[in-house]
Amino acid sequence: MCDLKAYVKTKGQEELLLEAVNQVRAENGFVTIRNLFGEEKTVRGEVREVSLAKSRLVIEQP
Repeated sequence: MCDLKAYVKTKGQEELLLEAVNQVRAENGFVTIRNLFGEEKTVRGEVREVSLAKSRLVIEQP
């Protein structure tokens, strides 16, 4: 199983948004992520990086 740590990047700074992410949905300028525990967050932005090797997802905000 591949769980990601999701980070939101704003003005060059990354902040941890959610751990154990296993679902990502991007549409209409928003990214919705959900983790193994059912916690879900939606943020405005675009997916900039997905690294399965590093277990990370980066969402960049405008």
